[in-house]
Amino acid sequence: MASERDTKKGTSELLSSAKLVADAAKSTFNKESDKVDKGKVAGAGADLLGAAQHYGKLDKDKGVGQYVEKAETYLHQYQTSHSAPTTNPDSHGAGAAAKDSETAAAGGGGVGDYMKMAQGFLGK
Repeated sequence: MASERDTKKGTSELLSSAKLVADAAKSTFNKESDKVDKGKVAGAGADLLGAAQHYGKLDKDKGVGQYVEKAETYLHQYQTSHSAPTTNPDSHGAGAAAKDSETAAAGGGGVGDYMKMAQGFLGK
């Protein structure tokens, strides 16, 4: 049975996850951690770890890959137990990616910056 975790995330979904994690870090550093949905951030972090494991070709059974796998699993479990229920259908998925690209076009953040961050994250 293939779960959501087993599906490969697209570039826009990974960039959306990176933006969510970055925004959560920014809010936390600005002493606004009460505004952060920790469940969503955990899920986004798990998606980024999954991408790092996939693109880094890390073995799930040995070396660093096993720890990345454990961390990803933990974050997904945390996500399911701590996420606030969403009432807005645009709060995730393609709608969120479209909102992010609108924000980037309006000067609220640049996709190029996220691409550089993702490349640095993936070591390219």
